[in-house]
Amino acid sequence: MEGEPELHPIFQTDPEEWMQYVYKQVSVVTEDEEEHVGWVYTIDPVSQTFVLVQFLDDNRQVLILPGTSVTKVTVLAESADSDGIKEKLDALFRPQTEALFSEEELRGRKQKLKMWLEKNRLPVQVTGSKGEVLTISDALMIQPPYDVNDCHSTNEIILGRIQGLIKNMPEDHDQW
Repeated sequence: MEGEPELHPIFQTDPEEWMQYVYKQVSVVTEDEEEHVGWVYTIDPVSQTFVLVQFLDDNRQVLILPGTSVTKVTVLAESADSDGIKEKLDALFRPQTEALFSEEELRGRKQKLKMWLEKNRLPVQVTGSKGEVLTISDALMIQPPYDVNDCHSTNEIILGRIQGLIKNMPEDHDQW
């Protein structure tokens, strides 16, 4: 019917159609007829923007190709588990705390922070399936690696105060 608004492409494309490209090597041709080859990390379903990663020797290059410029997509290779492509892609965009700190270092950081919070008269408990989370009542939790940005709370006031305490924690407070 005339006068009906045109539906946005997000309502016309099945999400499975986009998911078929994730973690696969593709060739994307843009409207300027340039070909971009890389591994798809994700596709934004609203803007249809592709995030491609190219692994070049020891370097990586991230390409963001707006959906409005994409004219053709061809799958070149599937990600085999033995290639470790999925892990490489995920590692680029998600911090790997295990890689940054050893178990011993994480244990030390947790203990040091727990002692600091207790010195400031906060009721700290060790929780989590492996005893890796510090909690203060039900109001706040601190996950590894126990830094300012690892605090989670729905109460902004409590969150701000605990983050302030962590920022002001002396390096040698556990030596007192």
